[in-house]
Parts: sequence; C-alpha cells; structure tokens
Amino acid sequence: METIVFTFEETGEDVEFAILSSLEYNEETYLLAVEKDELELDDITAYVLKAVGLDDDDVIYEIVDDDDELLPVSEKLMDKVEDIDLDI
Repeated sequence: METIVFTFEETGEDVEFAILSSLEYNEETYLLAVEKDELELDDITAYVLKAVGLDDDDVIYEIVDDDDELLPVSEKLMDKVEDIDLDI
C-alpha cells in the first residue's frame, strides 16, 4: 500500500498516511487516506486530502473540510474502498 508523510502546519508533526484510494474530480486530485498506525484498528478515521501545489518534487496536500466539496468527493472515493469501515 502506498504511503505519504503529511506534516500538520499547526503542530509541525509528521504523520505517515496509507492511501486507500485516489480520484481525479473537477480537474483536482484527491486522496482518501488513514493514519498508517490505525490500519489494524476496528474504528478508522479517514481523511480526504486535496493536492494544492508542488514544492520541488513533493505534492502539497490539504485536508478537505468544506462540506460542499467533501461530500461528493468522499462518496466517490468510498465507492473504491469496499472492505473497510471508515469515519470521515
């Protein structure tokens, strides 16, 4: 499973995320990701990440929190993931 390292701006904390699915939607790139350490848990919290830019060769992602954007994108991403029970 592919992973990425996400740095939270507020805390500077680096967290490794496992990518469950990806999507091109309205000319934007989105990922459905969970913290890698949570993969074995019964209750997993997933995040929808949106590519917002490039820094050298690294893609910069932000967590999507706007419901008008989050709802349609998360539904499409979730359609690709059938075997995992997620909270978004």
